[in-house]
Amino acid sequence: MNIDEMKSLLNKDDIVCVLSKGDVLLTSNLKGVRPWIKWLRECPDVLQDAVVVDKVVGKAAAMLMAVAKIKRLYTPMISENALQFLSDTSIDFSYDKTVPFIVNNERNGMCPMEQTVVHIEDPHQGYQALLAKIAQLMAQK
Repeated sequence: MNIDEMKSLLNKDDIVCVLSKGDVLLTSNLKGVRPWIKWLRECPDVLQDAVVVDKVVGKAAAMLMAVAKIKRLYTPMISENALQFLSDTSIDFSYDKTVPFIVNNERNGMCPMEQTVVHIEDPHQGYQALLAKIAQLMAQK
């Protein structure tokens, strides 16, 4: 499936992330980094060298894509932190617009996932920090 076909899937059935590799097509309507956490746990081999279309990419998602070793990314919106991070990776990426940062659900500050990795440069350290943050947030519920 090519990038334009993948782009057309965004917003259909609330799909926010599409991944294609060979005959495999993964889609997700999970928000934020949830698709990446799920896929890294369930099917990490499928992710390597995949092509991805993701509706919004912050540094947290970008780090998880680096851990996954995807080949190519297109996103309509990327944070400045993600842009800077991806510039130092081998991931071929394109985007439509940048934003200073990804906002939280309340729209009154930075997304907690992006905040968690804002000062981390190693993607594997970022992944571990995100897992810890998610565990902390789940424990608060």
